[in-house]
This record gives sequence, C-alpha cells and structure tokens, in this order.
Amino acid sequence: MASLLSLAVWWVMFLESLEAPAETTPATTPATTARPGLQGQMFSVNTGGSVTLRSDDLVSLSSFTVCLRHISELPETQKFFQLNLGGFNSISLSGTFEKFTLKLGNQFSQYSQYFSTAFPSFYYQKWPWTTMCVTWESGGGMAQLWRNGKTSVRKGLFQGQVLIGKPLLTISGFTGQVTDLHVWDYVLSRGEIASFSGGSVAREGTVFSWYSAQYSSSGYVVLEGLQIFSAALPSDQRLPESLAREKADLKMRRKTRRRNSKRGQPRRVTYSIAVTTGNMLNAGTVDDIYLTLVGTEGVSRRTHLNNFGRDFAAGSMESVFGGYP
Repeated sequence: MASLLSLAVWWVMFLESLEAPAETTPATTPATTARPGLQGQMFSVNTGGSVTLRSDDLVSLSSFTVCLRHISELPETQKFFQLNLGGFNSISLSGTFEKFTLKLGNQFSQYSQYFSTAFPSFYYQKWPWTTMCVTWESGGGMAQLWRNGKTSVRKGLFQGQVLIGKPLLTISGFTGQVTDLHVWDYVLSRGEIASFSGGSVAREGTVFSWYSAQYSSSGYVVLEGLQIFSAALPSDQRLPESLAREKADLKMRRKTRRRNSKRGQPRRVTYSIAVTTGNMLNAGTVDDIYLTLVGTEGVSRRTHLNNFGRDFAAGSMESVFGGYP
C-alpha cells in the first residue's frame, strides 16, 4: 500500500514538472535595458566613466548618419563617440568646441568652419545642448559634419568602402552630458537634420536608437532625467511652446509675403527683435544697445545702436535699423 502511495505521489510530481515552465537565468549585463530605453534621459559622464551601446544585429553600412546632443565645457580634445564593427570597420568623432576630427577606418578628415543654412538660426539657440550630426556615403565618399544646424564643407573619406559587423558604440574620453544618440544606416535629409537640431527626432535610429538602446556603463556615470535643465528637451520630443509659436509666426509671414508678391507688391525683408542686450533707458548716454533681428526670409542680423535715443526722438527709425537690405 505504501509503495502504491509513493508511486502516485511521484506520478503527480512528474506531471507538474511537465507543465511548469523551465526557469532561466537572466543575463548579468549591468545597467542594460530593451524598451523603453533612454528616452527623456541623459548620461552624466565624469572623468574615467564610459557608456556602451550594443546590438546583436549584423549590419552593413554603405552610408550612415550619427546624431547626438551634448553639454561639455572642457577646452581639451574629447572623443564624443566611437562606433566599432570589428577590425578596421570603425567610426569616431573627436574634438573640442568647433574643431573636430572624423575618422573612418584608417582615414580621417578635420572640420573647423561651419556655414549657416536656410533654416532660421534661432531654432538652434534655445537649448543648453550642442547638437552634432555626422553623415557619410560610400559612393562618393563624402562626409559632412553638422553643428547646431550649421554645416561643414563636404570632404572625401573612405570612398567605396562598406562597414560590416556587429555595432558596438562607446562614449569614452568624454566629460559632460550626452543624450539623444541615434545611428541610421542612411544619410538623413537636410530637413531631418534641421528638425533634430531644433529639438525633435523625426525618425529614430535604425542601427542604434536612444529609445530602445541596450546599454551598459562603467566608472563614474550617472543616468539622469533631462528635466534638471530648465531648457531641457521635452520627453515627448515636441517643440516647446515658444519655439512652436515662432515657427508658426515665421510660416505666417512667409505666407503673407507670397500673397503680397502675387498682388504685385514689392518684396522686402522686415525684421523683428529677437534678443536685446543693453539698458534701453540709458541708450545713447551710457550704454549701447545690441539687437539680434530675425527676418521674414529666415535670415538674422545683429545691429549695434549707439544713438538709439537720439534717432528715436527724431523719428528716424530707418537710420536706426539701416533700412531694408
């Protein structure tokens, strides 16, 4: 009888073991995540710290775009990122302030001058962040660097080559804050880069996306929310109200200009004051006035007023603003 009871107990335990799911041991990768990733967050990287983004997918890059935002004050050269795909298949960007070196494989180009595009510059001056984008395509080998919406000269680099491997992106040798790092396997359009520079991400990265990145960190690195900066980017990636209003106003002014042009009215650029520096009460007596003007054509100019009070009293505003260009 006892043997039959033992056999029954064993049979029940056996059936339960078939129904129960097998236990798995989770990966021990430190500070690693899938979704929701790093949206609305930033890494504060201190001396000796590093951040790594990884992917298990094999990629083949005949073109790419890398974009990120950073805050840093160190005057010496820093390495903003290094993307390794194995062997000589690597991409890195290093430099400081406005002089940067882009390296692909065993070749490199340096960039030190940046030129305004047709997009209004005030879209790129609202953040504490500096926006960087790098583009490259294998066919012509043309590489280009974008900084805060301004573009560098296009330079030939690593022409005809294709980068193949499993991507591993490292932020090391950098001190400051970094956020919104995306990597695409194609060259973003000028409009998409302008949108990124203005604070939004039209399409997340295809090789690495900040929104779904698997990451790990070592050394003195702190993961924080963007909201600690008063002018930080909103987590939903919408333009803040002030920028949205400026964008809507600019669109309306352009629409009015086109309508007036069709009616035969002369086209001219008018300016509105965007930034004022100086004491208006003491203008022309103690302090000078500096105005940054934003025009209806999307152009900006800086005007120095040292006789504002005299010209204003005389009603000669055209002499103050220099008339229309």
